[in-house]
Amino acid sequence: MSVYVNDLRSAVYAFPVLAFIIALPFMWWHYHKYGAVSRWRVFWTYIFVFYLLCAYFLIILPLPDRAVVAKLTTPKYNLVPLTFIREFLKYNPLQLGNVHTWKTALLAPTVIQPAFNVALTIPFGAFLRYYFHRPWWQVIISSFCLSLFFELTQLSGLYGVYPRPYRLFDVDDLLLNTTGGWIGGGLARLVMPILPTDAQMDHSAAKRAENVSMWRLAGFVVDWLAALLLATLIGVAVSLIGRVSAPGWLTWAVLFLWLVRPPTFGRQTLGMRTVRLQMRTMQDNPVYWWQPAVRFLVGYGVPVGVLYGTAECVNAINGIGFSRFTWAGVGMLAGLLVLSLMFGDWLLAFVMRSHLLVFEWVTRTKLVNK
Repeated sequence: MSVYVNDLRSAVYAFPVLAFIIALPFMWWHYHKYGAVSRWRVFWTYIFVFYLLCAYFLIILPLPDRAVVAKLTTPKYNLVPLTFIREFLKYNPLQLGNVHTWKTALLAPTVIQPAFNVALTIPFGAFLRYYFHRPWWQVIISSFCLSLFFELTQLSGLYGVYPRPYRLFDVDDLLLNTTGGWIGGGLARLVMPILPTDAQMDHSAAKRAENVSMWRLAGFVVDWLAALLLATLIGVAVSLIGRVSAPGWLTWAVLFLWLVRPPTFGRQTLGMRTVRLQMRTMQDNPVYWWQPAVRFLVGYGVPVGVLYGTAECVNAINGIGFSRFTWAGVGMLAGLLVLSLMFGDWLLAFVMRSHLLVFEWVTRTKLVNK
């Protein structure tokens, strides 16, 4: 059981970044369709990705040493169906007339292993039935295909990473996993009446489209990645042509022009076009020439400057500690306080749509749906 817990812990560590990468195209499509993203759809998408990640980790982890696997002489596959029933009858200590054997029988590997293989795909079948609206026969076929993918992953030695399989390819697993998906599809039909329907989720997203939600963060990420890529390409070109290192301020210069120049002339940045946003004044008028620049300096320049200053203060007091008064210590505490206030500012904006971020309040600008 501790092995399974460790596998799930690994999934928890890897999930946030991987789930965001997988879910981002879906959120982008849904935002363009409705002008907002249904929180229920995001929730179910993330849960589904998390489940698949956990299931995959459970069938490949723990990863053994390659040298140990190379010396294995255990069978690579079992092609005899219903072997788990014969093993249960042969090895399970269950005696129906003896109550004291029941607990031991239930916890025996001949019960735990088949039960685990059934339970593994119950969520998959439930998701297919409720969220993707697949009929029962497609649920069965899809569950079988998922199980076959898992078994082939094991049979291939994790796609050739290992010289031979370190786990058994078992035809019984295909049967049990497929059964689990079928059960999950049936259970989903029982709980579907109390869960939000597609119409309810889409109506909620369309209603929220009137306000700019925190999904503008997606536009922010697109702009930063594009600007950093452009700055990197320019830096490489400078190094190849001029045979000198690119100046340290190059990235910030590119980022400033990338984020400030389009709004100054009434246009959208690449990130704004991606999520259909436009910068306007609080009176819903075109911005003045100075507002995008000040917005950038307050919104991005100040946090980066505070981070840099805090890091320098930490370096200055490194090895000295707080046994005596130092201005570096005061600067570090002040920097941490400012960063905490900035984090709180963003947190308030996340939970309160009417809250203005500091750089929005200073520049009297906002992002609106176009």
